[in-house]
Amino acid sequence: MRRPRLRRPRLRGILSFLLSFVIALIGAVGVILFFESRDESQLEGAREVPGQVYNGEPILSPGLEEAVAKGNVVVLHRDRRLPPGTAALAQGAGPKLQKLGLAVLFEPEPTLTRPLAAIADGRIEYGDTPSEIRNFVDFHLGP
Repeated sequence: MRRPRLRRPRLRGILSFLLSFVIALIGAVGVILFFESRDESQLEGAREVPGQVYNGEPILSPGLEEAVAKGNVVVLHRDRRLPPGTAALAQGAGPKLQKLGLAVLFEPEPTLTRPLAAIADGRIEYGDTPSEIRNFVDFHLGP
């Protein structure tokens, strides 16, 4: 009586291939993780957002809220007139840019504790001079 042949050499070949594949896979993942842990680069858009969270104070009119929602920056000023140099923040933006959400809008707000406050995208930045809120405006509208 003849015994059936066992195909162990073929099974061993498959198992050794699978074992080699798993070891290579673990090695590749290890090399990737090694280099990733030493990567100190940062994404360009990962910069810190200026200002503080806007909690609804000072209150904006519905029109100004809509303007901010479009992407515009609203600059509130405490005095009736704009402080010197504040108008330069608008850089001549007209109604077309306002519709696109790329303008600076000015509004008097006598209840401010500081001379200026800029509001955009759920953030607010207070300042005593236009130069103190310039970075905030540039961040939200682009330089």
